[in-house]
Amino acid sequence: MPVLRININGRYYDITCDKNKEKYVLELSKYFDKKVKDLSTKLRNVDHSRLLVLTGILLSEELNNILKNNSKVDNPYGKNYKNEIEELKKNNLKHRLW
Repeated sequence: MPVLRININGRYYDITCDKNKEKYVLELSKYFDKKVKDLSTKLRNVDHSRLLVLTGILLSEELNNILKNNSKVDNPYGKNYKNEIEELKKNNLKHRLW
């Protein structure tokens, strides 16, 4: 596995990733670094560890909102149960017709 050195808010971390995923992981780390830096300008005097945790929580919230928006049923996991129920109904109807 390749070892990458990433920079998050001025600190370096050595991480590993799957082969041929280096560019993708570097892009993700740059996105994360930008989010951390943006938050650090808003929250002065927050230690690095808390800044990373808060950024992770904010990114989780972004992901959760995206998942909810992609679902027609509002639920905390973003899974579209309405489509699954409709599919089960169709399958059940098919079995009855046979």
